[in-house]
Amino acid sequence: MLSRIANRVYWLSRYMERTGNTAKTVYAYASLFLDLPAGTGTGWHTLIEINDAEELFAELYDKKTEDNIMNFLIFDERNPASMYSSICFARENARTSRDILPSEVWEIINGLYLTAKAEKSEKISRSRRYSYLNSVTNNVMRLEGMFNSGLSRNNTYSFIELGRNIERADTTTRILDVGSTLLVEGKTEFMIGHQGVIWMNLLRSMNAYQMYRQEVKRKVVGEDVVKFLLFNDEFPRSVAFCIDQIMKFSAKLPNSDKIIEMSNRIKFGLESFSTENVTAERIIKHMDEIQKLLAELHNGIDESWFNTSIDI
Repeated sequence: MLSRIANRVYWLSRYMERTGNTAKTVYAYASLFLDLPAGTGTGWHTLIEINDAEELFAELYDKKTEDNIMNFLIFDERNPASMYSSICFARENARTSRDILPSEVWEIINGLYLTAKAEKSEKISRSRRYSYLNSVTNNVMRLEGMFNSGLSRNNTYSFIELGRNIERADTTTRILDVGSTLLVEGKTEFMIGHQGVIWMNLLRSMNAYQMYRQEVKRKVVGEDVVKFLLFNDEFPRSVAFCIDQIMKFSAKLPNSDKIIEMSNRIKFGLESFSTENVTAERIIKHMDEIQKLLAELHNGIDESWFNTSIDI
């Protein structure tokens, strides 16, 4: 397998995971607004902060309105992390890798692109927007199912899993950032009284609510949510599970010692974090540290397998 092909399928996987994660996060955040009473001080701008995109947004838009933020996150091709941009990037990577992927992969991604292009061309209503987000989420899940059921467990599959899990782990830390940021911004007795609603909606943004309830068997509490999403080694969106998957699929590839070592550093960083009497400020700080380590891990993957002319 050529390194440039490995790079394409790795990024194809990352872009599609990012697309699905953004769709679910935006949808869950909108649901959170419906569940929280008026006057909580919660704003749409938090969605921009999740993606570290405040500077770019300020360059492109004058006001942090719902419509501007939704357009920036969903359709704005000037934002390289928007859903539309991610779908376009994924489509190009899929187009140039069609000979090693099931034909259905191209059909799903091209269908997403055509739909996104049509929706982008006109101003859509709020209800239609959320219908579109649901459609994107379902198609990304179809794509994951196609990879799982229609692709041999070869190097192509290993790079798809690496891309999916590093993107997924990063998103989980950002979701935990969201809940913590909302609680810090709304440090009132009123807001603290609604923290269960916040954590419940964030769990739902990762399809984690039912699995959390099965595991914890009591009401939604911030400390338990953090523990579940960081450490649970059976839930596929927890950071610990994602890192284990990265180590598992890295071990199947040549020249993987550096990546396994870096992954172990992330696990050590996770294990050093205590969730006892945890504060929102501590969660935010620790998630920032994990995100930096994940960025370093991506750079290690790039150096180990993509910045080379040899076959993998």
